[in-house]
Amino acid sequence: MITKITYITYQTFPSEKANTIQTMENLKHLNRQGLEVDLIYPLREKNSTSEISVINNYYQYEYDINIKARKHYLPFGKSKYFEKYTYLISHILWSYWVTKNYKIEHGSYVFTRSDWIFYFLSRKNIPVVFECHQLTSLRKILMKNSIKKLQSKIIFLNDNLAVDSDLDITNDTKKIAIIHNGVDADHFNIPLEKSAKNIMVFVGNLLRFNKSRGVEFVLQAMKKNEFPDDVSLKLIGGPNEEVSRLKNYISELQLNNKVEILGRLTRSETIMEMRKSNFGLLLNSDEDKHSISHTSPLKYFEYLYADLGVIAIDFPSHRSLPYSKNISFFTNKDPRSFIEALKDTSNKNTLNKDALESLSLENRAKKIIKFLST
Repeated sequence: MITKITYITYQTFPSEKANTIQTMENLKHLNRQGLEVDLIYPLREKNSTSEISVINNYYQYEYDINIKARKHYLPFGKSKYFEKYTYLISHILWSYWVTKNYKIEHGSYVFTRSDWIFYFLSRKNIPVVFECHQLTSLRKILMKNSIKKLQSKIIFLNDNLAVDSDLDITNDTKKIAIIHNGVDADHFNIPLEKSAKNIMVFVGNLLRFNKSRGVEFVLQAMKKNEFPDDVSLKLIGGPNEEVSRLKNYISELQLNNKVEILGRLTRSETIMEMRKSNFGLLLNSDEDKHSISHTSPLKYFEYLYADLGVIAIDFPSHRSLPYSKNISFFTNKDPRSFIEALKDTSNKNTLNKDALESLSLENRAKKIIKFLST
């Protein structure tokens, strides 16, 4: 019987990145299932802290978890040069150091989204589960070696990740599971009415891997004569430099009266703006494999829970999402296809109560515990 989760990660906290929100909200719901939770991470940025009051304030929840942050004397985060290589080297060294003398407690499982933590703990035959969010050639090698160990398991966020991992996902059902992202239903407890206007909303970083998420394409589509006059766009996210650039672009297109950029908001403010909207956008670059095939955006599940019509670029990653039949897909870089997808959202059914509950992080936490207990 599992009584404790020790979450060891190379992420750092607090952070504006969506992956840290995903981590903290998952830990909240694992804790609510009666598990003790330890969180171990490096203090690798200037604002990194182990102060639980700061963590609580930033993520807007009173966490009942044990923060056990570790010092970080490694090069990543100290310099902007050779960032890719300093990240890899620092990640490996920190993972080795933090796992070197690690001893597992009875009834405990290590949870990680670090392939190196997974690898080093697997070598020690410590019960560990790796949550895989994206693939690299090196990661596939580490997973292939690690999963051979008796007490090592992997959770993939979608089917495409599992298939492309090259692991035997058919015969290893006790060691490999596909468990999609979920929604923290706490954010949706307060009743809130939709705006009387037709508002499209995009939530998330406006850049991915320092490249545009495709917002310009949507803005260009809004200039077409066929685009509905009563639909406006709201953008929530950063960074500030990209916000400034897009504001200038919006002015050039003379769309100031139809587009609003709010920049980065708090978690509760973001959810409130989302819930007041009518349509949610899933955009991404077509320049990397992860965006096309493997991403499982947290905002999609929140869009559904907020009862938004979802409009998404037609990528395999979006096709593999739960309830993807409710998505109105458009062809990449085709403005008219985008406009038709927007109009088509009225033909999609909203999810019933049971379907919404299946998307909750409470339900996800139960699935994770069941998987780790088998």
